[in-house]
Amino acid sequence: MSKGATVSVLYPKTASSTFDISYYLSTHMPLVADTWTKYGLKSWSVTQLSVDAPYSVHALMEWESQEAFAEALKDEGTAKVMGDVENFSSEKPVLLQGEVIGRG
Repeated sequence: MSKGATVSVLYPKTASSTFDISYYLSTHMPLVADTWTKYGLKSWSVTQLSVDAPYSVHALMEWESQEAFAEALKDEGTAKVMGDVENFSSEKPVLLQGEVIGRG
């Protein structure tokens, strides 16, 4: 039985990268929730990473299943979600996804 799925979104940090965390939290993540909750997005969290990390921000999204995330990507609103990245980050995000196989 599936315990759900997670999608991690990591924003690379370089010497010249920029990231507007205020916009991300107040505009982008509500857009994500509005677009994808109907497909099984259960929750999300955002972590601002330490100064020495190779990424500036990590977003973790909890999904009902990997199939639910795959269906969400087919939604026409997904283009708006992905197109919004340029409004807060100078870097393209790295997406990692997988099935949850254990919880504590």
